[in-house]
Parts: sequence; C-alpha cells; structure tokens
Amino acid sequence: MEDICANIKVGSRCEVEPGAKRGVVKFVGQAEPLGPGFWVGVQYDEPLGKHDGMVKGVRYFQCPPSHGGIVRPEKVKVGDFPERDPFEEDEI
Repeated sequence: MEDICANIKVGSRCEVEPGAKRGVVKFVGQAEPLGPGFWVGVQYDEPLGKHDGMVKGVRYFQCPPSHGGIVRPEKVKVGDFPERDPFEEDEI
C-alpha cells in the first residue's frame, strides 16, 4: 500500500475509478476514523463528491462543498488528466 502511495503526491492531477472522475490530490495518508491503511483525498473538478474535505468530524483538506472524496490509493491514477470542458461535445 505504501508503494502505491509513494507515486501519489498532493497537488497532482488524477482520475478516480469507478466513473473516471477527475480532480486534484489534496491528501495522502492514514485516516484512522475511516479504517486502517492509507487513503487519498481528492478535490473533484465537478460536484461529484460527498463532502468538503471533512469526514466524521476530521478535516483532511479544504475544498468546495460536494467536491471532496476520500478513496483507497488503488482507485487513483495520477497523470495528465486535464479538466474536462463541459461545453465540449462528442458529436458534431
């Protein structure tokens, strides 16, 4: 688990599965109230999250309401994942 987390840095662009949700890594570490092991906090580009960085009364990071998520590291891919253009259409 720590090996996976070593490649995930705060400030990195990422994509979270399932759903290919894109955002920015805001937290990497242990979060005892959520369970043992490592967790990754993500600020999603769109309001696809469940919180604003506070979970079970503990603030892990700050972001707009409904833009935050905390997931297991194996669900996060770090890389060149730019924000999607909401006006971009797949069809012409």
